[in-house]
Parts: sequence; C-alpha cells; structure tokens
Amino acid sequence: MSLVNRDFIQSNLTAADPWCRSHGASNGGTDLSAGMIYYAIVYAMKPKTCVCLGSGGGFVPRMMRQAQRDLAIPDSRTILVDGTLQVDKEKKDVWGEPCWLPEDSVFRTNYPEIEIILKLTENAFNEDFVPNNTRVDYLHIDADHHYEGVKLDWDLFRTLVPDEGIITLHDTVNYREPCGVYQLMEEIRAEGVYDLVNIPVSYGTAIVRKRMRDSRLS
Repeated sequence: MSLVNRDFIQSNLTAADPWCRSHGASNGGTDLSAGMIYYAIVYAMKPKTCVCLGSGGGFVPRMMRQAQRDLAIPDSRTILVDGTLQVDKEKKDVWGEPCWLPEDSVFRTNYPEIEIILKLTENAFNEDFVPNNTRVDYLHIDADHHYEGVKLDWDLFRTLVPDEGIITLHDTVNYREPCGVYQLMEEIRAEGVYDLVNIPVSYGTAIVRKRMRDSRLS
C-alpha cells in the first residue's frame, strides 16, 4: 500500500519535464520532492483559483491542478502565465524556455483544462486579471528571476491574493547571478507584513502568507 501512485507520477506529473529538477524531482521520475508542497497546499487550503507565473515544464501547475481534480473543487481553475513568446533572447540564453508550448505536449495533453496565458506577467495582470476582477487564492511566482522582474510580479499579483491566500516563491536559494529572488525574500521578511517559511529543497521554495491579527488582542 502506498499513498502515491508511481506509475501515474511518471506518466502525468513528471513526464517530459526536464525542468522539474529545479524542484528536486526528475524527468519521468517517481519522486515528486517539492512537488508535494504545491500539491499539499492546494489539498489543504482548497483554493478555487490557482495561478502559476512561469513554468519551464508545467510541473507546478500540474501539481496544482491535480489536487483540484482529486478534491473535485467546483468551478476551480488553474492558470499558467508565461511570456516566453515576448522574452528577449538574452534572458532565454540564461534561463531557457518552456518545453510545453506545442499543443500536443505531454503537459497540455494531460491537463488540457489548465488555462494558459502567453503574455508577459505585467501585461496579463493589466489585460486579463484586473479587468476580470480575478481573485487568486494560491499564487506561485516563478517567472522573471531577475530582482526587478520578480519584485514587479510580487508587487502586482499579491494585490489579487486575499489575506487568507497563499503565495509561494521559487528559486529562493538560487544564488546564481543574476537571480534575485533571495533578495526579494529577505525584503518580505524585513517588512514584517507576511509570515515566510523558506524550504531549501533544490532551488528553494518559500511559503508566504499575510500575518493574521490575533483577535484576542482586539
């Protein structure tokens, strides 16, 4: 007996995804590693709308959507935003580009209901999320890893997350230049508005949630 189905993991969750190594998993492997964090957050918090900013292989949105499927959350959505079509070649040379763009990719075939917005995150925010008053119950930030880029994503999209919502940041222990996620993480800690737990699995994932005021003090 096992809580996980290894055949399903290989065929659906890690299949054709060389990028999942940055989350501690491996392409076509049976160990989900940090993928269990994303799945568990959705399974525990039951968010209706999950949004993933950036994904090389679709690993995080797969985990988000699978948990929503397993719970049969009514009217649930998983949205992936990726601006790869507008990203400069210089940045792609550093960070690479997604492997799931073809419509017949394993990711898009196995999870056709995941909504994909092929725009830069700022444009998606202004053109898709704000006009539609989209509330984001669980946000994963993993798009532009430069400090200025990840800071912009944080400043924009956190405004769509309710106080009880969850945000995760990826690449928090990736100190390779020019990655600046760790710098943003330290600023969030210093600000004191959010609780933050950094989990140093592979490139690192931080779980962030707005601090809740103790009602006993009111």
